[in-house]
Parts: sequence; structure tokens; C-alpha cells
Amino acid sequence: MIRMTETERPKAIALATDVLKRSSELNAKQIANATYHLGRLYEETKQMNLAIPYYEKSIQLTPGYYVPYLALGNYYFKNCKDLIVKMNAAAEAKDLTTHTKLTEDYKKLAKKTTAYLEKSYACDPDDETLKMINYLHQTSKNSAALTSLDDRIKKLTEGCITLLDDE
Repeated sequence: MIRMTETERPKAIALATDVLKRSSELNAKQIANATYHLGRLYEETKQMNLAIPYYEKSIQLTPGYYVPYLALGNYYFKNCKDLIVKMNAAAEAKDLTTHTKLTEDYKKLAKKTTAYLEKSYACDPDDETLKMINYLHQTSKNSAALTSLDDRIKKLTEGCITLLDDE
């Protein structure tokens, strides 16, 4: 309950960290739940750099739970948009070396981002996520990924989990 109160979130982070230190006493579902919630707490307190490893661990522990995929996808999407701005600035400055490097970086990040967003979309389809996926494939000039999107989404729907169980 303290996670829901903004002023109590630092206390909730400390408690969740303590719980995970005692993971040998927990079952797999409890560890997965605590890991996800610690990531969420870090995200809610604007510490996404600390949230990322917990979200990634949550995905490893509960690969069907789409919520951390969405959190990471949204975070990396913002980074993709920032890279587009830098790419455009390099193009305007006619700095081919920088533009080429940024384009390579963008394509790698866009691929990573779409993987997160596609899993999220497969489990909980919404127009905004689909727009982000399409934008990333279009701006990275990945027409093959656009063409095969429906097939990937169908495969990714398997094993979707909408709520984490806690025992």
C-alpha cells in the first residue's frame, strides 16, 4: 500500500530491496512480483536507470507479463525520438560521419524498442503502441518488419499474463 503514496515510495523501495535480499526464502512468483514492483517504484520516482535492470529481470522471471515490456518500450521509444532529432541535426549540418553513426545507433535501438513494444501490443493491443511500432519500423526503413508484423504479433500472444500472481 505504501507504494501508492508518493511520499512513501522511498520507504517502499527500501522494503522491496530488503525483500529481494531474502530471496532464498521466497518462491519464484514472489521474487518475480517483488522484482517487477521494485522496477516500477524506481520508474515512478524518476529513476529509470535503476528501474531498467529490475524490469529486465522481471521479464526473465515472468516472460509472459507484458507490463515491463511496455515500460521499457516507452522509455526506449523516447530515446529513439531523441536520436532522430540528433540524426536530423547531423544531416542539416551535412556531417555524414555523425549521421551515419547515429543512424546505426538508431537502428539498433529501434530494433530493441520494437521487440518490447510488440510483446506488449500482442498481450494488450492499443492504437498508441501500434503507432509507435509502425513509426519505428518506418523510420528505421525496415519494411520487412512491417510486412511480417501480424505474424510476429500472433506468435507473441502465446503465454500472455495480465496480472502477476502472488502467493
